[in-house]
Amino acid sequence: MVDSRRPDPRRTIVYVHGGAYVNPPVVQHWDLIAALATENDARVVAPLYPLAPAGTAATVVPLMLDVDAAVRARYGPRVVWAGDSAGGGLALATALALRDQGRTVPDHLVLVAPWLDVTMSNPGVGQVEPRDPSLAVPGLQHAGRLWAGGTDPRDPLVSPGFADLDELPPTTLVVGDRDLFLQDCRDLAERAGRAGVDVSLVEAAGGFHVFPAVTFLPESKAARRHVSARLAENPRG
Repeated sequence: MVDSRRPDPRRTIVYVHGGAYVNPPVVQHWDLIAALATENDARVVAPLYPLAPAGTAATVVPLMLDVDAAVRARYGPRVVWAGDSAGGGLALATALALRDQGRTVPDHLVLVAPWLDVTMSNPGVGQVEPRDPSLAVPGLQHAGRLWAGGTDPRDPLVSPGFADLDELPPTTLVVGDRDLFLQDCRDLAERAGRAGVDVSLVEAAGGFHVFPAVTFLPESKAARRHVSARLAENPRG
């Protein structure tokens, strides 16, 4: 856990790290987590979930529900869920599972370049791939199959971009325009808005995958300021 160094942080954030479901967190994840804690007067709980192929969507999402219950029991009911890349997809899948089970959804979702479709089937992917300096479709599709295990890769448990988005909490999306996940994020924001979700999408010109984790960049600071403003304007965020 990382906190804001105050004795009673204002909010609790559960942050789910990225890494294509097959890699552990790296130093940039911890830099972003520390920034979120400091800038939002928050304690940040960062669960280290089982990675694929040992962990799959069918086994890890239930663990995330247990994390949500444990965090609420210890720190109170006001909980924000956040994550980047695969972790953003898992945070959204967790919120959807909470909703579908009739449980309390997070107060806010903060999704940084979330991986929403492990099949990488969006036609917009091919338009961005030549400009993305870090992601490539074949490797992501392989990791996505490992994460799916025996579940259909298009199942919302695995690829939450295919889910019904009704009754989601306020959601903030951050993505760069050099990110393979750009069009999926745009589509999610549009569909969420049509479903009545309070949704905000930040697109950074020239932004690469999970650029807010390089915390000193001006565009990273601007995106995090937007996140902080969104959390501040939401009385339960």
